[in-house]
Amino acid sequence: MKANRADFLELSQELLDRGALLRFRAHGRSMHPFIKNGNILIVEPLNGTSASIGDVIFYRRAEGSLTAHRLIKKNRNKDIMVLITKGDPLSYFDPPIPVEQVMGRVISIELQERQLQLNGWLGRPFGFLIALFARGHYSNQARLVRNLGRLWWLIGGRRIK
Repeated sequence: MKANRADFLELSQELLDRGALLRFRAHGRSMHPFIKNGNILIVEPLNGTSASIGDVIFYRRAEGSLTAHRLIKKNRNKDIMVLITKGDPLSYFDPPIPVEQVMGRVISIELQERQLQLNGWLGRPFGFLIALFARGHYSNQARLVRNLGRLWWLIGGRRIK
């Protein structure tokens, strides 16, 4: 039996609400080459207000789909905090996300026999650096962000088997 998107959303929410880690296969190219189609992502529960610039957050979009994109900045409008995210190689920002829609933070990516930890001593600064470069709109921006992601894999990726 194949689960549909609504089932995956419900199961993901339930696991993260219980404090469990969520492990699933990524689909899409919006974070390529940092996260490739088919990579395994491990997500820890996270309150949206606790997210840091550079984190890859896992959230519900308004239409019900689930997305893992990098947090670029936080905006506060009166009493409402919204988060601005972006797929690393993309030239546009996602629509603002209310913090309540954040379900978790990606803490690890698995690619074949390699794993990249995003929450370690190397992960936090690299994530922040990618977020800084991803904020602007300039020539070769996508290439720079892609190369930073590749460099991170080269330096921080480790064998897991």
